[in-house]
Amino acid sequence: MIIFLILFLSPTTLIKPPFGHTLGYYRATPYELRMLLGKSISFQEPQGIACCKLKSLDDPKKGEDDDELTLYCTNSQANQIVYNQSLKDLKVYGKLGSGVGECWWPGGIAASPDGNVYVADVENNRVVKLKNDIDSIRWVKVIGKFGCDTAEFDTPWDVAIDIEGKIWVADRGNNRVQVFDSTGKFIRQILDLSNPIAVAITNENESWSYYKEEFLIVIDEGGKRIQKFDSNGKLLVRSEMLESELSDCAIDYYSNIWVTDKEKGCVHKFDRFLKYITKVERPDGGKFISPRAIDIWKRFGQVFIVEQEAIDYFWVAVDGYIEGCYPAIFNPKEKGSTISIYLTEPAYISAKIYKNGDEVRDFLPVFMGAPFEQNIVWDGRNNKGEIVGPGEYEIKIILEPTYSSMGYFKKELETKVICE
Repeated sequence: MIIFLILFLSPTTLIKPPFGHTLGYYRATPYELRMLLGKSISFQEPQGIACCKLKSLDDPKKGEDDDELTLYCTNSQANQIVYNQSLKDLKVYGKLGSGVGECWWPGGIAASPDGNVYVADVENNRVVKLKNDIDSIRWVKVIGKFGCDTAEFDTPWDVAIDIEGKIWVADRGNNRVQVFDSTGKFIRQILDLSNPIAVAITNENESWSYYKEEFLIVIDEGGKRIQKFDSNGKLLVRSEMLESELSDCAIDYYSNIWVTDKEKGCVHKFDRFLKYITKVERPDGGKFISPRAIDIWKRFGQVFIVEQEAIDYFWVAVDGYIEGCYPAIFNPKEKGSTISIYLTEPAYISAKIYKNGDEVRDFLPVFMGAPFEQNIVWDGRNNKGEIVGPGEYEIKIILEPTYSSMGYFKKELETKVICE
């Protein structure tokens, strides 16, 4: 008979940042927004989010400022961009219109460390380029106009920037993704899409990319399908999500793909081959309220999620559970027992086996396991290499994250096996 005892029962793929990093404020609600910007400001259908570490605010002599990101969010119905420089100073840019400094229902947004900010200006059928200087945003230019020819748009819904400065635009009404160089010159288009609403891109030359690969993720079919393409538009794999209302996507350091689902109130997590890993909910176990945008700072695993009336700030940690021990009752003279663990995130794994509180076996060295199933094989011997005697043995497994949450968080799993 096998008994499972799992600590930290709440979901921990995402966790709240430690108090010292946020002073307890990890969720911006309309209340906090009014406190900072005045009673006339509120969340009105926020749609897009982007984060980056601005080079202009980086002191290369100070490593402690490396996690001070600047955050941008489109407050769509208010026709504004709300931005938070270094997560310290909240400001607003834009107003309703079609001229300089104006927009009409801004949707997706993307930002680069050079200070370039691109906004899908949906109802104006254009992409707006802005520049974030040291302490403010300024207008640069417009890319595109209404139409169906190349470099023209019909309700552009989302925008992404790659490491080379290329601009990727989900041209929803024209059923395509258009690609531009850093000057706004048209390069190519990816066709055979249906109502694309979100794009995310990763490049092989990115500093913070574990696998150093390049691919494009597109959500289309009005939020019912995820597709993965190479950078030239060749379809690699797709996943149907017919019972969901997907809204945005982001790619992390390990090329995992995170997708917000407004209908189910969660974030779906896939590996880089679009194999489903897990459903991610709030760290307190509740659902997100109509989550519609997500962005990830790959270096440290900082995650920002836009809900209907709030912006959440989390860290990537790790979650997992013990699937079973095979066999749960074993004879060490034969094969021992294999402990099977399911992970939602790459993690450092350590394991120890006890009997009556005394350590019997320490599995060294600690190793890093990838998502999905990982196995620890116990040959039924102790630390001296001797075959253990009959009895009940406690197995304790520690999962530690690989991102900046390492050292702040760990998850302990426990189970028992019986030796006859």
